[in-house]
Amino acid sequence: KKVLVDTDFVHLHNHTQFSILQSTIDVKSLVNKAAELNMPAVALTDTGNMMAAFHFEKAVSTYNKALKGEREAALEKGEIFTKQELLPIIGCEFNVCKDLEDKKQKDNGYQVVFLAKNKKGYHNLAKMSSIAYTDGFYYVPRIDRKIVEKYKEDIIALSGNLYGEIPSKILNVGESQAEEALVWWVNQFGADFYLEVMRHKQEDENRVNQSLIAFAKKHQVKLIATNNTYYVNKEDANAHDILLCVKEGEKQATPIGRGRGYRYGLPNQEYYFKSGDEMKQL
Repeated sequence: KKVLVDTDFVHLHNHTQFSILQSTIDVKSLVNKAAELNMPAVALTDTGNMMAAFHFEKAVSTYNKALKGEREAALEKGEIFTKQELLPIIGCEFNVCKDLEDKKQKDNGYQVVFLAKNKKGYHNLAKMSSIAYTDGFYYVPRIDRKIVEKYKEDIIALSGNLYGEIPSKILNVGESQAEEALVWWVNQFGADFYLEVMRHKQEDENRVNQSLIAFAKKHQVKLIATNNTYYVNKEDANAHDILLCVKEGEKQATPIGRGRGYRYGLPNQEYYFKSGDEMKQL
């Protein structure tokens, strides 16, 4: 914990309104919140598409230009200026299925987060996103491992949330199968693959995290802390829940759960854009 005191936290798993009917965050609000918390960078990882990328980069550029003027004014007055410029990290959360050409049975795949390291990485993300819609769309836009192998250059991969391949297999299949999946991802991305640890105060996440930490030690894979954000502030949780009801065509009074008589919804109100201190406490 002492090591974390002077360490900046950066959110690398964020959804905006371009994750259609999944998030209440608009691009400017995402950038403004990261700036308000004086973070050095912020990532954009919408589901399946990169439609917000231009708006995101523009919003960060506008903020940085305004910050430059503030800094110059502060220095002229002899004041200490502590605000940091923002680095925009463009990414995408893809549904990685078994075979994108197979449209005989529903396979939404596993949710895996990719981040561009540079311009070439961005172009590879754009290619994968395009393929997900033009060739792989079946209920949702999808890619498969063959596409990942082809366009993986200059990209960082994160293991994703509980619907990611490794966490999902830990929970629903078995640790040996999850470990096999981990080995495949590490073979593809090497040092650019990270195991994503999330703490939204959920029992299932706690179980998964124990296995992920053990895998990280065994295979010498780096861990990364994230918070899957779908709304800016904690008090926005109810508005976000209403959005999910609109998406599912359900009433908010219907209880959250699986099966007949239940509806989809997030399990708690922890999916907001937390401060660096809040993340360090977790």
